[in-house]
Amino acid sequence: MLRKNSKLKKKMCRRNIEQKKKDWARLGLHDGSSRCPILQHTGFLHGLHHSYALRVVNVTLTLASCNLAFRGHREVLGQPNSGNFLSIIELLACYDPVLKELISRPQGTIKYLSPTIQNELIHILSLRVQQNITADINEGPFFSIIMDTTQDLSKHDQLSQVYRYVTIVRNAMDKAVDIKVMESFLGFMETMNTSHYANSLDISKCRGQGYDGAANMSGIYLGVQARIWEKEPLATYVHCAAHNLNLVLNDAVKNISEMERFYETIEHIYTFFGNSIKRWTMLTGIVTTDGSDHPNVTLKRLCPTRWSSRFESLSAIRYRYVDLMKALTKIALTSDKRDERNEAVGLMKSMEKFSFIFLVVVQAKVLETVNAVSKTLQKTDTDIQTAMQLLENSIQILSDYRSAFDQAKATAQMLASKWGVQTTFENVRPRRVKRHFDELSEDERLTNAEKYFRVQIFNATLDIIISQLSQRFSCMRETCHVFEAIRPMTLQIAGDDELFEKAKRLSDHYSRDIAPTFPTQLLSFRSCFKAEISQKSSILQLAKMLVVDYDTVTSTFGEVCTALMLFLTLPVTVATAERSFSKLKLIKTYLRSSMGQERLSGSVTYYVSSPSSGSGKVEASLINKNKLMWDHI
Repeated sequence: MLRKNSKLKKKMCRRNIEQKKKDWARLGLHDGSSRCPILQHTGFLHGLHHSYALRVVNVTLTLASCNLAFRGHREVLGQPNSGNFLSIIELLACYDPVLKELISRPQGTIKYLSPTIQNELIHILSLRVQQNITADINEGPFFSIIMDTTQDLSKHDQLSQVYRYVTIVRNAMDKAVDIKVMESFLGFMETMNTSHYANSLDISKCRGQGYDGAANMSGIYLGVQARIWEKEPLATYVHCAAHNLNLVLNDAVKNISEMERFYETIEHIYTFFGNSIKRWTMLTGIVTTDGSDHPNVTLKRLCPTRWSSRFESLSAIRYRYVDLMKALTKIALTSDKRDERNEAVGLMKSMEKFSFIFLVVVQAKVLETVNAVSKTLQKTDTDIQTAMQLLENSIQILSDYRSAFDQAKATAQMLASKWGVQTTFENVRPRRVKRHFDELSEDERLTNAEKYFRVQIFNATLDIIISQLSQRFSCMRETCHVFEAIRPMTLQIAGDDELFEKAKRLSDHYSRDIAPTFPTQLLSFRSCFKAEISQKSSILQLAKMLVVDYDTVTSTFGEVCTALMLFLTLPVTVATAERSFSKLKLIKTYLRSSMGQERLSGSVTYYVSSPSSGSGKVEASLINKNKLMWDHI
């Protein structure tokens, strides 16, 4: 009975094939040979439809790379609002006879213009990008994982997955010409455990993982960090330095009530002028005659997560303080709206306090120092050693500034004198507190306004920032301590015994990657390139010197080269993953909120990574290696 059923199935299959051949012959797609050209080549870039396909693929490439929507309200040729894809096809058909012949074919003929074909092409293009990036990652000795999550417009949790690796750029003669630290986006993933296998990546080559402070990502027991560490113990976890820096500043604000009220006033100033076109125009039209002011500086909104925006907001208020006071005074005197006058008077009273002006000066200095570090941390080629050095410099600058209260006060007095504000701190009536018999003299409350401001606000804010910078980056400091042997400064000043011990510590920690001969090889490397090392300031420059400038001796110092590549692979921030969220918001808008996961991931992958993967040109072999589901046309 089973044999009869199998024979029946084979017979029905042969009948289906014969019926398909008849359909193809009726549509002019079959020449009587044993196989159809579509089946023979598993694509449509061969035979009769080669010219059609190249044009359709190029239109798809253009729309995907420009982040444009494909579909429209009516997806019918010749109808209005048919979408960008069909509109461009119709436009090109006016000048291209091949496309003109394609769209003029009768209904029921295969034209490769359906949404299913669009999805297939987007998938193939993104797959080609992923394959190119995966090949580059596999060529390198190590890679690191960078991940972050966000919620899209459809309330779906999207996991952005980025890989950091080091690639050697070679010319046509296979000679190394440059070393680049790459952070490549490979799409939005729904699960973590299978992504490495789907991308054909070996988890044993993972040497770093970078996330934010969320428990589901950085948890030491059930987080992603712990799960990857179980599979690869050498995958060092690095907390995102940019997130850590934001947390430092948040702690400095939320623990001091005066600082919270100060930033509320800053936000109130922006909303007062920004919510009214009339008031904003009035402020824009006021230009001071003092050359020290900056009339082109505009007010900026405070962002709860991006502290660089707070620096811009404070800078605008500091440099346009007189203009703001003039605008508020004019509104308070001439406005015919009572609520507007009262709000302007309230802001004037807050801004005319010397404590407010002093905080503007102090916070601008603090954020100026931190903002420079934050900008550098978000660069792709920044390494952990450079980040740690910048943070140490910031700690030193803020520690010195803690002793410069009088200098900050003088700067605030200069700003206050431009508007005639009193340059002394306001005395606040102290609360009457019952004094107990066992109270010590040092427990006495501060009654002097200036002394209170200096101790409770100025010193307290800087102490919190300095201590948090030291504590929150302790893990990064430990990682830098492991790689201390390959620092240019260490190679210049350390003795032979000291350098040998530090190199041995590194080789013992990464015994699977670095051979025991690394210490002696590092000593030999320093002896050979002592003059060149003295001119280098970063480990990336050392790697370029060894691999590019002196490529003939790269194999001689192979362990040194491995250590340098390993260090450059470690992540610093998740800024690249955050950038993919910006692209996600551009692609999945409220008009495209019904977009499926596969199309969304493919569109973002091609839009973000196509320039770096070199997939801008279409080759005839693009579709041949992929099986398309044409039955849905």
